[in-house]
Amino acid sequence: MSRRNLTRELAELRHLLLTMSDIVAEQFTDATEALLSRDIEKANAVIERDNEIDSLELQIDRQCERILALYQPVAIDLRLIIVVVKINTDLERMGDHCRNLARNVKHVEDVPEVIEHTRLRELSEACNDILVEARRSFLERDHSLAEQVPTFDERINALHQENFDRLVDFCRSHPEKAEPAAYLITASKAIERIGDHAKNIAKCVIFLIEGEDVRHASLQEEAD
Repeated sequence: MSRRNLTRELAELRHLLLTMSDIVAEQFTDATEALLSRDIEKANAVIERDNEIDSLELQIDRQCERILALYQPVAIDLRLIIVVVKINTDLERMGDHCRNLARNVKHVEDVPEVIEHTRLRELSEACNDILVEARRSFLERDHSLAEQVPTFDERINALHQENFDRLVDFCRSHPEKAEPAAYLITASKAIERIGDHAKNIAKCVIFLIEGEDVRHASLQEEAD
């Protein structure tokens, strides 16, 4: 198999991954809008579209397997395939969290005051920022940007903790509305987890560029 064929198949693989990334971003936007506006119809559309992400995950996996079998790539090409497999998993899990976000909408449809007690809008905006920057770091193979992405996650974690604290206090004051508040804690956690997966993607980009695995850095330092 020629180098030209390998280059073409890697380009197709990259295109599939970026397509999946775009769909996940759309799902996140729609899921958070559905939650904040308590839009059941939009929430159901997010749930139904999750199959599209799952299908792409399988397609990307098959493409990776095909390239490995036909070309036995090495060096940077092999690193790209390893990274695609990892990012593919993170994107699929993001899609699952978007679906779970949408599933919470029906439980808070009639209690806008509980949502107003949170900072879910700010949290969703912060998470959208990290999604955009993680994708851009991969698209542009930008090492500096990939290194900055984890700093976005700090704000996401802080906002999620604030939501948790606010909703616990709300439950104490309004025990009759504890159930929808609990669903909103779950929703906030889902957004926080999406931010974690975006951070993982940025770390994969660093590995792609530098060949350096920066996950669990403290554990690696102990091993050294």
